[in-house]
Amino acid sequence: MVNHFSALINHSSMFHKVNTSCGRPFVAMIFGILFLSFVSCGQEEQVSLMPQYYHESQGLINTDVDSINRFCDKFQDYLKKSPESTSDQLYSPTVKNLHDAYKEFGIELLSFGINVCVTIDYRWEGDTTIYF
Repeated sequence: MVNHFSALINHSSMFHKVNTSCGRPFVAMIFGILFLSFVSCGQEEQVSLMPQYYHESQGLINTDVDSINRFCDKFQDYLKKSPESTSDQLYSPTVKNLHDAYKEFGIELLSFGINVCVTIDYRWEGDTTIYF
């Protein structure tokens, strides 16, 4: 027990020596580095996911309507979080792929945007359903 206590005293005295020799500049430097690392973590540049959405939209025509609807919801969620993505060069081709995929299943995409996706389902005779 004495050895453990003496080791604790040695560590404590070593910390005291470092503190008295380096003192406040050392502590300020440590806190400064920590502060800058936290600030830089929050300001990391977001990577554009438009290439991934475009690539996924190319395969929508080979899926089913439920998959297309899920992609539409997921794509809109991304656009809500990153509205600047609507000016990306891959935005229009992605929406066109979405339009073509719906058309393959007899559904017309009338309007698509960050907050709205309007489709008409022509598969049911006599009924026209508009989804908002």
